[in-house]
Amino acid sequence: MMTAETHVILEAMRKRHVRAIRSIDKQVYTKPWTASMYHDELRRRDQRVYYAALHDNRVAGYGGAMIVHDEGHITSIAVDPQAQGLGIGQRLMLAVHRGCLKHEITAMTLEVRVSNERAQSLYRRFGYAPAGVRAGYYADNGEDALVMWCHDVGNTEHRALLNKIENEVPGTTDWGPR
Repeated sequence: MMTAETHVILEAMRKRHVRAIRSIDKQVYTKPWTASMYHDELRRRDQRVYYAALHDNRVAGYGGAMIVHDEGHITSIAVDPQAQGLGIGQRLMLAVHRGCLKHEITAMTLEVRVSNERAQSLYRRFGYAPAGVRAGYYADNGEDALVMWCHDVGNTEHRALLNKIENEVPGTTDWGPR
């Protein structure tokens, strides 16, 4: 349950976070990434944006995106099931969006399971809209992926939306080491 006392620290993801992140992955994904996949991503800081969220002195979630030309592609947003409902997913989306905006992108995209209505609701809040379906995208069960896009992310209206969302998330967010 979300409380006003919720305190989250966001940090740029580092190798030291990977073990805890993989633990979250194993709880929320049927085919989690390997440690080497994360290490590869972290070596590409010029084209990647990744954050870890800490709550109660432990990694409670993470999110990231890759930059491709003038677009950001969210690769993952995941929150430990024990920490869900605390606004951590929203904080991570804010951080990833703002991190991608530093790369002067114009749009962002992602894929999400068609059955994951909770995630789709979060993405819609950030301005994402369905744009198509990738049939059989998820290899574990052949489920389709809903492709969602958020256009014009560099404009004033989108920045205002990010500020509005940030002001509505209860609790506090601090930035740890970057």
